[in-house]
Amino acid sequence: MPNVNHAIQIKLFWDIDGTILRTHGAAAIPFADAVENFTGIRVRIDRQKLSGFTDYEIALHLMGISSEKENLKKVTKVLNFYTDLLRASLKVGRVEKIGEIEEVFNVLQENPQVELAIGTGNCYKGAVAKLSHVRLLQFFESKNIFCASEENWNRDLVLLSAQKSVDQNQVGIVIGDSPKDILSAKSVGLKVIAVATGMHSEEELAQYSPDYTLDNNWNYRSLYSAISQVTNFLAN
Repeated sequence: MPNVNHAIQIKLFWDIDGTILRTHGAAAIPFADAVENFTGIRVRIDRQKLSGFTDYEIALHLMGISSEKENLKKVTKVLNFYTDLLRASLKVGRVEKIGEIEEVFNVLQENPQVELAIGTGNCYKGAVAKLSHVRLLQFFESKNIFCASEENWNRDLVLLSAQKSVDQNQVGIVIGDSPKDILSAKSVGLKVIAVATGMHSEEELAQYSPDYTLDNNWNYRSLYSAISQVTNFLAN
């Protein structure tokens, strides 16, 4: 494992869908079912169009309602119904970890300079269900799982909450696969490494000027190289 400048501490905020794992629609199906249960209208989730949106933003969009407080409470009920269905759908779906992600986490976990965290548009129950399904939840303390909620209903608010957890001696870095990850990270003062592991190509992500862009074959060595570039120190 590469060594780094010992004066620098790093907190990595990982997106989930398209970055850590792929559900291949196993989450979209119960989500659409939950919306239909509450609205009576059958909906279709365009995963490309809604890439990077939080669960709350997706539900608001599908239900055709605004982000007023009473509507966010309605969305919470929809998402509770969705997460009740999610675990069963994940079991019968084709859910997979992306690349060498488990090896990456194992290596990072052993590095005292690195703190692992989640910065996701999933609601909390959805994030836990997905990470548990692929046996990756153990890498993240509950205090370091930053998710969409009634209070933090959009991506900017989720990452603002994450940014507030970064210690004075740490560099906070978002790792995500969508333009929204890049734009939201930059808006709250976090560094961002974009990974072309989801719906968007390396070239497309680069147009949004992340601090670093990785192709869709990334592993822990290429990640360390990216971190080195982002934090201005060299891995040995």
